[in-house]
Amino acid sequence: MAYSKIQFSKFLMLLIGVSATLVVGCKKDAATVEEKITKIEVHLTGINGSTFNEEFSAEDPDADGVFNTIASIDIPMNTVFNVHVHVYDGTTALDSEIEEESNDHLFVYQATGGNLVVGDLNLDAAGKPFGQDSKWTSAAASTGSVRIKLIHEPTDKGNTVDPGGSVDFDVTFPVKIQ
Repeated sequence: MAYSKIQFSKFLMLLIGVSATLVVGCKKDAATVEEKITKIEVHLTGINGSTFNEEFSAEDPDADGVFNTIASIDIPMNTVFNVHVHVYDGTTALDSEIEEESNDHLFVYQATGGNLVVGDLNLDAAGKPFGQDSKWTSAAASTGSVRIKLIHEPTDKGNTVDPGGSVDFDVTFPVKIQ
């Protein structure tokens, strides 16, 4: 079956158009590449005379969103802690990147069942809650949990319970106050 020059030209133009669309559609933008969060590390440092200084981690080695190993956060009672949350992709710390994009992120905490209060979230450049740093206050001996979520592009940063946006990670640590 013979094709005319016009049919061949149309076919060639269609092929070039589809190829150009595929090349543009596959372009990778390094700024939008999502990291794989494989480890969360919660660093608690006692203040007001406390010498407590420990890190507790949750690990998700395959970055599927399920933390396979979660340490119990065992802390002394009646203590105030400065807390910093470290985020990793493998062995690469993502802290500085998250801090640079603090206007687009919010750490959300929910303490349940134990005598633990989470507050004093640090602020982003716009003066809104960010929360990578916070203060935790323990009271009487008890057990419970603390859920930590990192929200990307929250729709309401003033709402530290349900701010909208997408979840970068969500992990619940058991807590024992002794």
